[in-house]
Amino acid sequence: MKARFCIVVLAAAAALGVLTACKGGSTDPDPPGTLTFKGTITSGGAALAGVQVFLSGDESKSVITDANGAFSFTGLDGDSFTITPSLRNNAFTPSNYELGAQSRTDLAFTAAPATYGSLVDRVAADFTALDQNGQPVSLYSYFGKVVLIDFSADWCGPCRAEAEKAEALYQTYKNQGFEAITILISGSTADWATQYGLTFHVLEDWSWSVYSIYDEGAIPLNIVLDRNMTIRYKEMGYNETAVTGQLRKFL
Repeated sequence: MKARFCIVVLAAAAALGVLTACKGGSTDPDPPGTLTFKGTITSGGAALAGVQVFLSGDESKSVITDANGAFSFTGLDGDSFTITPSLRNNAFTPSNYELGAQSRTDLAFTAAPATYGSLVDRVAADFTALDQNGQPVSLYSYFGKVVLIDFSADWCGPCRAEAEKAEALYQTYKNQGFEAITILISGSTADWATQYGLTFHVLEDWSWSVYSIYDEGAIPLNIVLDRNMTIRYKEMGYNETAVTGQLRKFL
């Protein structure tokens, strides 16, 4: 009797296991080097070719959608990835996929004309300002890169503390598609760049024409943009851990 009971229990457990497999499939990570992510991008119901799609996180790659709007990343190894499409003047739904160590072949993006804003998850509008050499620099000259915008002023102590670390941050990530911009709402851009040894652009915004778009009432103000110019992070003060975490996520 006891033996028969054990057999019945085991049979029931096996049946439940089959049902579980049928309902959800395995959630185990894929073997290293076999991870695959595939998907499509459409606009107005039609396939959208020629869109650059970035893979970031544990591996960094990019591909272009084909005539069917399809993209594919294969042979990956890792457990944390972000996929972000990038096309000037467009926004995507969803704006990205955050993925783990399990293959996906159903990643669908929909593109539509961008509406611009200053809040997190909105596409940042383009602007142009003069740098420390008196040359005009536009935000969208960096389109397709991950950008850190830092609003600062020469009378701001925390801004100066951040500036002392800025060049090291830039040098660490610049070869991975990262750009930094400091925007001064007060002070000489040339003096600021020289004093802190900055090799990236320091822009003049004495009229606050750019700062007023993003104004949160205090500085320093840090903003991280992904490769589609979508605002991913926006905080007053300088939180180095939070900023570098965002950079590693999207680079």
